[in-house]
Amino acid sequence: MPVQSGGGRREARRERHAVRLPEELVLFDGDISSETFLDGVLVESPADGRQPTPAEPLVDVELTNSLLRSARLTGRTFRRLHCRNVVFDGCDLSGVILHGSKMNAVEFHRCRLSGMVFGGARLADVLFSNCKMDVVNLRMVEGRFLEFRESDLRELDLYGASITNLRIHDSDVSSADLSTSSLAGDVRLHGSRLRELKGTESLAGAVIGTEQLMDVAMMLFAASGITVDDERH
Repeated sequence: MPVQSGGGRREARRERHAVRLPEELVLFDGDISSETFLDGVLVESPADGRQPTPAEPLVDVELTNSLLRSARLTGRTFRRLHCRNVVFDGCDLSGVILHGSKMNAVEFHRCRLSGMVFGGARLADVLFSNCKMDVVNLRMVEGRFLEFRESDLRELDLYGASITNLRIHDSDVSSADLSTSSLAGDVRLHGSRLRELKGTESLAGAVIGTEQLMDVAMMLFAASGITVDDERH
């Protein structure tokens, strides 16, 4: 909850709200299908390793207060997937496509999301930790309190995204596209590899560590058309 000072003004929070799952979860051993509402469940990959064949899009799926562990949803398409207070742990979500989806207080741990498309999703209080997220499409997403830790974010596409309070720590963000994105609030990039980024002007106001100065300086020089050359003519 926001802290109220003596003057009556609310002090804006600076931290992401973490997921808090119920102590007991009910095992769900069926397949996730359209118009499914799951609350307080544990979803695991089938013991035989099978996974649903990508076919028709899954429409109107809602997950609340749940844990998906080692679930395989590779290549599935969701229309209006809504997740609230949910943890994805060790899941394979490669190539998943989302349309009109919302995530509020969601955490991804050790997940594979290569090539996943978030399709303008609305994301709030979302954490990606130790995830493989190369070539993930976050174009036009609306986000607040997004956090990435120790993840592979190479060629991440944030074109046109609008994000307030973003943290990318100890991750590889090489060749990411930030063009026309709007990054506001507390933006911190400590420990991350920042090379060959597109749209570096969107990083105005971001906070970096001293060890990142050279990479960022070279990108800013390149964006400004400045050439570094010791040879005199």
